[in-house]
Amino acid sequence: MKKFAVVLSVPLFLGACAYFQKNPDAGQPVDDNTTQRSVHDVVECMTQQAVTHNASFKSTSIPQGQMLDFGDSNIVKVRSDNGATTYRFYAGKRHVGNLWIEAASKVCAP
Repeated sequence: MKKFAVVLSVPLFLGACAYFQKNPDAGQPVDDNTTQRSVHDVVECMTQQAVTHNASFKSTSIPQGQMLDFGDSNIVKVRSDNGATTYRFYAGKRHVGNLWIEAASKVCAP
């Protein structure tokens, strides 16, 4: 009987592991856009968008650009590579207050 219970519990255990590995709140894991705007222009636009939405963030220098951390694992990296600027959004936990970040690439890095 114990062996039977173990055999039946394995699929439940694997299903639970799979459930915790995905984040149902997250959008696309990475959203990449390339633009001809400078890193400074894109970061300035993101700062204005954050002010408009009353959002706080931390800015950190990275090689060839800036990283903006909006909390809840929502990160935007803006880098300059080979004459083009790359806007990369790493989606984290989504809620009403941060949904604008995902759409900001259309405004700041067209």
